[in-house]
Amino acid sequence: MSGDGSFSDSLKETGNTLGDLGVSQITGSAGVEGILAAQNSDSTIDERRLRQRLMTYGDDLLDRLEDIRLGILIGHFSKQRLTELARRMRQKREKSKDPALDEILAEIELRAEVEIAKYARGT
Repeated sequence: MSGDGSFSDSLKETGNTLGDLGVSQITGSAGVEGILAAQNSDSTIDERRLRQRLMTYGDDLLDRLEDIRLGILIGHFSKQRLTELARRMRQKREKSKDPALDEILAEIELRAEVEIAKYARGT
């Protein structure tokens, strides 16, 4: 290496040329990736919220079915509980992007419909 600074000068020139080009490419690509990541994050959050709402819906139906079952076992069947279950069933359920969750909820709804039909027919 010579002491006249020519090597360091050429590094600076090369660095400036590549630095300007590299920064704009990195910023452009990072910007697009950042936007896509934010969109994916929003959709992931939305999917989690939907999944949580559907799980709450399923739990609610199961709780209502359990109340009816316990009422029948102790000999105090509440038609009000059956009416609440029927009302809940009439509410339109959202569809998830998870076929397994949709299948489980459909099975719970079918069981609830069977119970409603069974006891509605008997009255």
